[in-house]
Amino acid sequence: MDLSIALAIFEYVVLLLSLSLHDAVQSLVAFRMGDPTANMVGRQTMNPLRHYDLLGTIVFPLFYLIRSPLIIGWTKDVPMTSRNFKTYRDEMMVYLSGPVIHLVAAFGCMLVLLILKHAVPSVAEALPTAAALSFRNTSVATEGLPQIFPIVLFLYFGILVNLLLFAYNLLPLPWLDGGKVLRHFLPYNARQQYDRLGFYLMFVFFFLGFQMILTIASPILNFFNGLLFAL
Repeated sequence: MDLSIALAIFEYVVLLLSLSLHDAVQSLVAFRMGDPTANMVGRQTMNPLRHYDLLGTIVFPLFYLIRSPLIIGWTKDVPMTSRNFKTYRDEMMVYLSGPVIHLVAAFGCMLVLLILKHAVPSVAEALPTAAALSFRNTSVATEGLPQIFPIVLFLYFGILVNLLLFAYNLLPLPWLDGGKVLRHFLPYNARQQYDRLGFYLMFVFFFLGFQMILTIASPILNFFNGLLFAL
């Protein structure tokens, strides 16, 4: 199999798992906060088929896989019934749990890589190759890589994809977790205007969104890489 295709498959699988984790955790937190809506319709699961959105989990990710070494996507909204929450803070906790779980997942992948790095000496030498391949730099040498390398690459993709999704979901756009938190702090008139601007903000996102995501994600990824290669 062509290396570029194999890398795209790796990245896409990690994306589907990460998106499913986001929705499953939000459904669980909503249930714990008193709203069983998402749980009742089967969203408290890691099965990607329960969360998929044609545009967000197929069309848009495949578009980015073709034109970019990086990928983002989304699923259909996790259904919630606001009146089931005791306070608006409970609902805010649900929205924030989505971005937070991506950060937790990235930390988890980094910790496993650090354990492997010290347990299997060849992993330390393979890490720079995994980092380069995750950005589709197929010019790096791939001969002599350890048998465990697919796991190393999968885990590094876990860091990269989850940090991108963390940054993406924090953007203050009406359909994202960051925007849903923001609108609760806006005065009524400003909230109505903000909702009306959603359609136009979507066009802005398609032109400038990925640069906004990279602005947030790049320093965090540099921090993770600093720990991963130094410890």
